Amino acid sequence: MKMPHKAVKQRNYLHDHPLMKKGGVHQKSNKAKRRAEKQVLQRDWDEQSGLLKEL
Repeated sequence: MKMPHKAVKQRNYLHDHPLMKKGGVHQKSNKAKRRAEKQVLQRDWDEQSGLLKEL
C-alpha cells in the first residue's frame, strides 16, 4: 500500500538563510583593528627612534 504524498508547504527560501544573517553594518574585523593599532605603534616608535639618532 502506497503512502499518500503530503502537500509541500511554500516557503521563502531567502528568509532564514544562514548567509543572510551575516548582513548588517560593515565594520573592520578585530584582526584588522589590532593590525592597524600595531602599525600606528610601530610608526610612533620609528619616529621617536629617528629623533634620538639625530641627537
